[in-house]
Amino acid sequence: MADRAPSTFSLWLDEALSSWILPVAALAAVAAVGGLYLAGFAGEEATATLVVLVVAALAAVFLVRPALDARREPLARGLAAAAAIATLVATLLPALRTVRPGEPLFAGDVGQVGDKIAVPPAAAGAVRLLVSGKLPERGEPSVTFTLGGTKEPVEGKLERTYGYARVGRGTRARVAHDHTADYYPADLPAGASALELERLQGQLGSRLAVAVFREPIPFAGGPWILAGLALLLACAADARLGQRNNLSVAAGMALAFALLVTYNATPAAAVGPSVGGVVLGGLAGSLAGWIVGALVRQVVPPAPRRTPAGKGKAVTAA
Repeated sequence: MADRAPSTFSLWLDEALSSWILPVAALAAVAAVGGLYLAGFAGEEATATLVVLVVAALAAVFLVRPALDARREPLARGLAAAAAIATLVATLLPALRTVRPGEPLFAGDVGQVGDKIAVPPAAAGAVRLLVSGKLPERGEPSVTFTLGGTKEPVEGKLERTYGYARVGRGTRARVAHDHTADYYPADLPAGASALELERLQGQLGSRLAVAVFREPIPFAGGPWILAGLALLLACAADARLGQRNNLSVAAGMALAFALLVTYNATPAAAVGPSVGGVVLGGLAGSLAGWIVGALVRQVVPPAPRRTPAGKGKAVTAA
């Protein structure tokens, strides 16, 4: 039976995505987001949210392209579609819930050892604690603390580091960088009544604000496991399509970006990790995609090439 001809739309999409649309769209989106942020029209949360949405959407559209080609083998098309969906979820879910977590399950503040925050009954389970505070202008450059009430105590730290920045031609000045907010994974047991500040070492410049959110992927190493699954699907799709490091590199870049944002950003400091994630994710993710793709091609054979009826048997793609 003769192969169906691809639709006009799939031909246009394939040509456009492999030529100018992706890079132009990416540059336009980055320029628009950067302009809004620098002009003060968008804050940290909104700007980082746009960056996450752009990266996830571009990666998903690029990965789904082979699935729209009716000339491809059904299994290869299915793998490409699954890789696109998995990459979209693995990029959006943890990263978006990091930079824009929404309303917390509950929140409160502590400032002295023994201070408590009441835990509502429905909060049991895997959670993330967003702890933020301030350091005094003078005094110790770090504060460590322990929060109890979870299955395992949560150990955290606020700290000030110093670096140098250019302030003129040939002039550098010492600049302080305060890292005063972070997410901490935790597990609230059933029947937990309160979070308690059990230990505080160092001088705070304010009380510690604690906001508790539901863990977006409620099992240990969830973002890593989901990213690994998405990358394997992309590599399998590449192998079945007879391609070398096409979908796998694109998926690896988006997934590395998502992991960097998930484990480094907070709502108050989201733009730096998001922009840095684009750069570092592109480097680390492309390398990871290349390595995993090469390994997967050793075990997943390419789809057999289709030949017109009467021309002989199908042969395996090179």
